[in-house]
Amino acid sequence: MATTGKPGRELLDFIEQLGELSWFKFESRYPVFKFRGQEPKTEDRSTHPPYTSFRFKVDNPDVIAKLKLAVRTYKGSVEWLMEEHLREMFPGTRNWIISPRLMSELNQIACSHGMTVGQYIAQISPEFGPLAYSDLAGLTAHVRSTFNGY
Repeated sequence: MATTGKPGRELLDFIEQLGELSWFKFESRYPVFKFRGQEPKTEDRSTHPPYTSFRFKVDNPDVIAKLKLAVRTYKGSVEWLMEEHLREMFPGTRNWIISPRLMSELNQIACSHGMTVGQYIAQISPEFGPLAYSDLAGLTAHVRSTFNGY
């Protein structure tokens, strides 16, 4: 499997092989920002845990079930989960997010502090992000092995 070489995108690179995506978003460990008239700048966001959000053009129930099973059965340094996010503005449209369970557990607390969950975790537990980025490679390998022969 060819990867983009962007830490944080490993899982998305594989998911794109399972079906055409109409939307995606992920946390990059080292995002590059370019503003008009300036040189590109890289920011280190290692303390912000990775997540992968996506929406298939057409959901395949077998693929979704296998992805959920793969995420649920992965045993690594971090506990991961796959959640469905129904889009209220577009009935019948759903996004999927794969992230460390801790992100889901702390989301409301982070919002009450006026932060994203990534910012909040970076502040209260800066060592968690690098651990989750390291574990993302193992999760990706496990997900890939679940789809072996698919």
